[in-house]
Amino acid sequence: MTRHVLSIIPLPPALRDGIARHYRLHESAPDFGAAAVADVEAVVTNGSTGLTAAQMDRLPRLRVICSMGAGTENIDIADAHARGIVVTNAPGANAATVADHAIGLALALARGLRTLSNRLARGEAWTSLRAPRASLNKSRVGIIGLGQIGRMVAERAAACGADIGYHNPSPKPGAPGTYYADPLELARNSDFLFACCPGGPRTRHLLNREMFQALGPGGVVINVARGSVLKTDDLLEALRAGQLAGAGLDVLEEEPEPPAALLAELAGMDNVVLTPHISGRSPAAILVQLDMMLESLEDGLSGRPPRYAVRPSAPA
Repeated sequence: MTRHVLSIIPLPPALRDGIARHYRLHESAPDFGAAAVADVEAVVTNGSTGLTAAQMDRLPRLRVICSMGAGTENIDIADAHARGIVVTNAPGANAATVADHAIGLALALARGLRTLSNRLARGEAWTSLRAPRASLNKSRVGIIGLGQIGRMVAERAAACGADIGYHNPSPKPGAPGTYYADPLELARNSDFLFACCPGGPRTRHLLNREMFQALGPGGVVINVARGSVLKTDDLLEALRAGQLAGAGLDVLEEEPEPPAALLAELAGMDNVVLTPHISGRSPAAILVQLDMMLESLEDGLSGRPPRYAVRPSAPA
């Protein structure tokens, strides 16, 4: 029996090929376009793109929704559960890769890698560019969200000689560093502030004007969480006014097609390092995601409870 799977997000080739070896794979934009949806039993999405109740209405045979990563914030899990549709994700599959990327963004900004490379390429004198640069060593690193990614960022930063602080809904047993119940207090005591928290209403615009003022003109903000966590207008205001030392952004509020004017302005700033939401993409991470997704698809379509099933959240 042919099983039809619809992906409404762009898939890395290895993931696409792996799914297509086992299922009839359809690929489409989130509005489904001309995709053949009548026979679709499973949808591949991610936390940013999600899947709404209205979209589920168009998929009469839908049985499984697979999120490519850990995020599920824009999937209507409660509605899916009410319909008997299983929602799965891939917790921790790319956590190490995201943590590596986050530290890379911080080091690139602290050490001025982009700026110095560009200025040397323009022919500026080698000896004129050798002013001391900040480093993670002896710095104060603040982490918002101490899940798997946040913990791995903390481990990597500590290995560089940084002092660690973190904010989380509650203290984590055995967590490294100092717990801050107030994220503003964490920002005041940080040189580098990493966003590693889930997206969704509870964290929307958590990184805002107040946070940037608390971080101060020597501070660097790194966002490898979700674009919704950071208020873009407030960040631009702070960067234009010199109220932040820099920003490393792997995610933006408007994805997958951010406004061209926004991209041009951010890319034109020497103290911004911008990447196109690739922090979780490495060959190793994609293979783990593939294994987890294939297991979830097989279990969900066979009527077995998937190991990585996501339940609706309790009311706040």
